[in-house]
Amino acid sequence: MGYQRKYNPIVGENWRYDPNSSSTFKLSRTKIELFCNCERCFYFEVRLGFREPQGPSWAINSAVDELLKKEVEHCRKEDRPHGLFKEYNLNIKPFNHPNLGDWQSTRKGIQYLHEKYNILFYGGVDDIMVNEKDELVVVDFKATAREKPLNTPEDVFGGGATYKRQLEIYSWLLQKNGFPVSTTGYLMYYNGDASKPYLGDSMHFRRTLVEFSLDTDWIDPTVDALYDCLQDDSIPALDTDSCEQCLYRETYPELKASFDN
Repeated sequence: MGYQRKYNPIVGENWRYDPNSSSTFKLSRTKIELFCNCERCFYFEVRLGFREPQGPSWAINSAVDELLKKEVEHCRKEDRPHGLFKEYNLNIKPFNHPNLGDWQSTRKGIQYLHEKYNILFYGGVDDIMVNEKDELVVVDFKATAREKPLNTPEDVFGGGATYKRQLEIYSWLLQKNGFPVSTTGYLMYYNGDASKPYLGDSMHFRRTLVEFSLDTDWIDPTVDALYDCLQDDSIPALDTDSCEQCLYRETYPELKASFDN
């Protein structure tokens, strides 16, 4: 068994938001998503430095991402649409920009410094295309294995709400950097096909392009609310009806105490 670094749920002081600090604080796209899902969990993680348990890593999804990036990069060099966009008769090509590598990095990402709040928002995008209007088009790669076809936002996980916000936040970051951005974004979805008679040495995928209509108007008010949340010294109210993590956090000490006794 290979070495596995021990997970520490408590982050260092540099990763906790301090209202009294004059240093710029970095906040990722996933933290905005966390705030949208549960303000209490967001506060525990960002203000108090108490992280949620890590989930499993999805090696197949990562492999699909890596291969798709190679495919799209090949299309970028040839200045042509990816084959999946051609299947949908869309003349949308990969975008060329010297900062694209940084934008795709999970450590750097597309960055925007909110000067009023002194918070640097960032997010690593899978890829960016450009349409015939010279608008940037945000694209994200997804992989799964479902019997049901994936053609519309309603077909994907959670009705597509999480993925829609993901595309919208990337679009918002690009807008804040002065780029014209399309109100349409896409998921390039690769769905593992289990209908084959055997696996053999190859996994087959059915690929579809899932189109989302994007609206970024909600993000600035959400950032305002997020900032106000971080200024408060009191933890947001508990809501175990809608947040499984809150329910776990509250139930675990009682359960542990019952076993210890």
